[in-house]
Amino acid sequence: MLKRTLAVGLTLALTPALAQGDRPDSLVLGMVPSREADRIVDSLDPIAEMLTERIGIPVETFVSTNFTGLVEAMGTGRVDIGFFGPAALVQAMDRHGAEVILASVRNGETTYLSQFSVRCDSGIEDFSDLVGRTIAFVDPASASGYQFPFVYLNSQHGINPDTDMQAIFAGSHDAAILAVYNGDVDVAVSFNDARTAIEGDFPDVMEQVCVLGYTDPIPNDGVVVRAGLDPELTQEIAQALIDIADTEEGEALTSELFNVTAFAPVEASAFDIVRETSAFFDQ
Repeated sequence: MLKRTLAVGLTLALTPALAQGDRPDSLVLGMVPSREADRIVDSLDPIAEMLTERIGIPVETFVSTNFTGLVEAMGTGRVDIGFFGPAALVQAMDRHGAEVILASVRNGETTYLSQFSVRCDSGIEDFSDLVGRTIAFVDPASASGYQFPFVYLNSQHGINPDTDMQAIFAGSHDAAILAVYNGDVDVAVSFNDARTAIEGDFPDVMEQVCVLGYTDPIPNDGVVVRAGLDPELTQEIAQALIDIADTEEGEALTSELFNVTAFAPVEASAFDIVRETSAFFDQ
């Protein structure tokens, strides 16, 4: 049975000593749930098992409660491989020297959009109607759940969510959609189309929650390995994940985890736009 670690908070202990070109006796695969945590972790363990079979090294799983925790877990060596959203991915690279090895593929694309959702009966028909309203973001380290939509509202519509709106952080994309579905907030941001994440429990969500608009394209999330991992092992991990997603069982698991149907090689420069967007918050 695989060992699963649930990160509660940001304090991480037991940092292992890491050497350059490290090929450890075991690996830890980490992620942050984009949907209900219980359902997501049940899909992560089988992927770890399939990865173990292909690279010949035991792979454990680590589920963080937020992106910041996952970034720091990789920085301390607690996590060796991670499924990162684009903003957290850039943080892991810039702060801790992590290496991006794969991009997620959805519907044949390696980019996606951030979506603004409102209740269809809210009377909100244009972005100008959002002034003075409540908005549900996802996580401060989320590209589609915070950074890109925040900058989009500011640069394209002259709306500063910090001063012109009342904002909350829902913690996950499905929770943000659920908040607007329940009428707890006026607008929610999420990946497109996160409404499907709650459609099983709320079959009328497509009729009750409408799309107000989208941001410009965002690089998809990706797979990152920690600094110092053996380069040959890194290549083995990348190829193994590509092969896993190419199987019927593997694709079903990655689809359940984060709606990913394949993985593709990617250059770090593909995430420069994410770095530029993140820099907006350092001004």
